[in-house]
Amino acid sequence: MNQDNAIYLVPVSLREANEFLEQHSRQYRPMHGCKFSVGCAMDGELVGAAIVGRCRDDAQAVQIDRIYTTGGRAAYGMLYGAAARAAQALGYWRIIAFLRSDRPDSALRAAGWARADPVEGSGTRLSNILRYERRLMARRRWRE
Repeated sequence: MNQDNAIYLVPVSLREANEFLEQHSRQYRPMHGCKFSVGCAMDGELVGAAIVGRCRDDAQAVQIDRIYTTGGRAAYGMLYGAAARAAQALGYWRIIAFLRSDRPDSALRAAGWARADPVEGSGTRLSNILRYERRLMARRRWRE
């Protein structure tokens, strides 16, 4: 099947996502667990991966822990959108992502994400981090 340089979504395991990210990202530390991961490919080759894990503050929300692509901004938008749809299908009410302030946010905005409150913390390490989130559904309580 000829894809004609079209980028398309593919399922990837945590191991495959870790291997891709390790090959393409400097100083990458592999993730040891996740809720799910998703990838995108072009011409039968993996060109992007996102690893989604639990949110430490909220058990009904998830966050994108790692994301990287060699397929350009369209691939980033595709991964952000796919991660949000998968999280919604699994019943999560919100998905969160963090982005350095010097990185473009057009892929997030195109996938329906909005900038949230600034990240708390006065340290220089956190001062240039922006928080984005996408609300997926109304929050429902099921545990007392």
